[in-house]
Amino acid sequence: MLFSIIIINYKQKELLTACIKSIRDTFMSEYEIIVVNNSPEVDLIEYENIIVINNSNLGFSQANNLASKKAKGKYLFFLNADTVMLKDMSIPFLNLFKDKEFGAAGIGLRFPDGRYQLSYWYESNFLNEFKNKRLEKSFKTNNQKVINKYVNKDQLKEVDWVSGAAIIINKDAYESISGFDEDYFLFYEDADICKRLKDNHHKIYYFPFDGLVHYKGENVNKSFLGETYYYSKKSQLMYYKKHKNIVNRILLRIYLIIKSSVNLILHKSEVNLKIFKLVTGLSND
Repeated sequence: MLFSIIIINYKQKELLTACIKSIRDTFMSEYEIIVVNNSPEVDLIEYENIIVINNSNLGFSQANNLASKKAKGKYLFFLNADTVMLKDMSIPFLNLFKDKEFGAAGIGLRFPDGRYQLSYWYESNFLNEFKNKRLEKSFKTNNQKVINKYVNKDQLKEVDWVSGAAIIINKDAYESISGFDEDYFLFYEDADICKRLKDNHHKIYYFPFDGLVHYKGENVNKSFLGETYYYSKKSQLMYYKKHKNIVNRILLRIYLIIKSSVNLILHKSEVNLKIFKLVTGLSND
């Protein structure tokens, strides 16, 4: 078995169905599909020839690790349910990677309207946070000069970390670091696993495939200023605690205290109060 395609479902049955269909319509190499159903109230019984694991929602990392234990593939392909393949990526991938030592490869992503998405970032430290923000702004404003340099369709690029929306990890490398860190419930699990792979001497690549549409967090976008935003800050602080020195941790916390204070003043809400307590150390939740 070459590819184990692992998809986590959380209240995304319609998108999941489209994702699976696109895989079956395009994928030309040997593969299996494993779906971890983190919404057990959603019945997935009709999916034929697919391994379905019903699971309580203990986070994205835990679900991926659960699926990987059943995976038979040489390559673990972690794919978001809100993605659609427009053409085969397996043969181009194998042509580039079958004889290459690597830890993980992030797949190029597009929005449904054809615009490119950010698929890789600079290493997460305090100074690079601003580089990454500028990069995000360039994509948001459709700065073609930056985007064309970033995408570079013909060049495989070694990078710091890649999006977990579509990431292929060599199974041997994955097992050498015990998979995803289950301390992360949501967000930063992709940055974390790339950091640990690199620390274990495995290279991270951006694979500039041009044929994967990502609907960009259908479950997250509408509520990102709500509970999911809280999880993003909690995971960011956790990442810095695990991987960054004391200077980076202090600078990040000062920045987040200022930002959360302003947000609390402008938008008094339970979530903003919860974030303020988190970043000021008044809550360890």
